Amino acid sequence: MPTTTYKVLRGDTLFGIAKKFGMSVDDLKSLNHLVSNNLTIGQPLQVRIAGSVTPPSTPVTPPSSSSGGTSSYKVMPGDTLFGIAKKFNMTVQDLQTLNRLVSSSLSVGQVLQVRGSFTPTPTPTPFIPVIDPTPIPPVSGGDDYRAARRQFYLEVRQEVGFQRFFLTVPLLNGGQVIANMRDNVASSFRVYPQGLMYGGQSHIALDVNTIQSVGLSFKQAQALQYVSTHEGAFDAINSYDQAIFSYGFIQFTGASAVGGSLNQVLASMKANAAQSFQRVFQRVGIDVEGSGKMATVTVLDDFGNRQRGDQAWLYIQTHPQLYGAFVQAGFDANLVREQLRMASALYVQPALNFKLDVTLGGIRIQIPRLSDVINSEAALTLVIALAVNQGVGGMSRTFAAAISAVATQSGMTASSNLAGINERQVVENIAMTSTDARVINRVNGVLQSGLSFA
Repeated sequence: MPTTTYKVLRGDTLFGIAKKFGMSVDDLKSLNHLVSNNLTIGQPLQVRIAGSVTPPSTPVTPPSSSSGGTSSYKVMPGDTLFGIAKKFNMTVQDLQTLNRLVSSSLSVGQVLQVRGSFTPTPTPTPFIPVIDPTPIPPVSGGDDYRAARRQFYLEVRQEVGFQRFFLTVPLLNGGQVIANMRDNVASSFRVYPQGLMYGGQSHIALDVNTIQSVGLSFKQAQALQYVSTHEGAFDAINSYDQAIFSYGFIQFTGASAVGGSLNQVLASMKANAAQSFQRVFQRVGIDVEGSGKMATVTVLDDFGNRQRGDQAWLYIQTHPQLYGAFVQAGFDANLVREQLRMASALYVQPALNFKLDVTLGGIRIQIPRLSDVINSEAALTLVIALAVNQGVGGMSRTFAAAISAVATQSGMTASSNLAGINERQVVENIAMTSTDARVINRVNGVLQSGLSFA
C-alpha cells in the first residue's frame, strides 16, 4: 500500500491520525519507528493511503448469515444502541428485541444482529475553529420572536404506540439538519409521556487550545476533548424525565429539583458567547437571568408573557419547535465551548480535586487530591469520563480501589510513593475488576485510543 507524508497539527493524537487514514495505532507507530505516543506540532509522519483518507467512522462486520435478512455487527468503542440502530435504519426497540437485550448497556466486541443495510455517517470535520459571528440587530418586542420560531419546520407522524417528530433546523453556517425525535419513551425514568427523546447528531471536536481557554491544562484539555467526542452528542435532548428538559453531551438538567445545571450553561453562553447566544436563543424568545447557581431560564409564551424557571422549561418541553434553538446551538462552536466550560466546572475540577481514601500496607490513607496521583493524559481521560457517567463520588471509589490494589502489588507502603504509580496498571485493574458495562466500555475505549500514559 503506498504511503505519503502527514505533518502533525495542533491537537493531533496518534489515535486521531490513525483513524483518519484507516490505520491502527500500532501500524502507525511501527511505520514511523515510534517508541512513545508523544507527538510534536509539525512532526512529519509516514501514513498509508488507500483511495480515501476518511473511512467510515465505525467498521461494520460483514454479514455472518443472510437468514431472515439479518447480519452481524461487532460493537466498537463509543458505540451506543441509538447510534447502531441509526446506522442500520432500525429503531432502538427493534434492535433490543432482535438481540433479546434487557438494557442499553453494550460491551466492546459484543456481536449484535442487525437488519437492513449500513448507512455510513460522514465523518465530521475533526476540528471546528471558534469564530466570532457577524453581529445581527437584537430582537425588539412585537412578533419578532414568533416569526423567528417559524425557521424551525416541524412534521409529526403517528406510529404504533408513539409519535415521531421531524424537526428541520437551519444552522448558522448555512446548512441544515433534521432532528428525529419520539415521544412515549419506554423508560423507568419517564415522568412526562409527552416528553421527547433525541440522541443528537453533533460530535464536533474543538481544538485543544480552545478547550484550554476554559481553564484547563494542556493534558486536561486533551482528556476533555476525547470525552466530549465519545459521550453524547452536543445537541442531544431528553424531555421526559424529572429534569423536565436535559440537553448536551452530558445532559445538563433544567429542573431546579435536580440541580438546574442547564440554567448555568445558558448563563455561561450568554456571558462568553453573547452574539451566538443572541442569534440562537434570544432571537426566538429564550433568555436567561442571573449567573452561576442563581441563573434562571426565561421564555416568552404565545401571549408575550415571560415564563421563568421550571415553568419556562415546561413551556419549552411542550413546544417542540423551540427544540430547534438547542439543536442549532449544538452545531455552533462558540456555544459548544460553553458546554465544555461548564463540564469543567461541574465535573473536571471537582474530580481532579476530590479526596481519595486508599489502603497501603493495610493502613487507610487519605490523599488530598486525586490529581496528586493521577496525571497522565490517558488516566485523566478516564477520570473525567467516569466522573461524567458515574458521578464524582462513584469515580473516586473506582480509582481508590484500583490504586490501592496496584500499590499493594508494587509493594508501596508510603503515600509519597503513589506519585510514581503505574497509571496504565491502575486503568487495567479497573477493566479487570469492574462489573459495570458502562465503566468497562469507557476503560476499553481509553486503552485502545492511543492516549499517553506517560
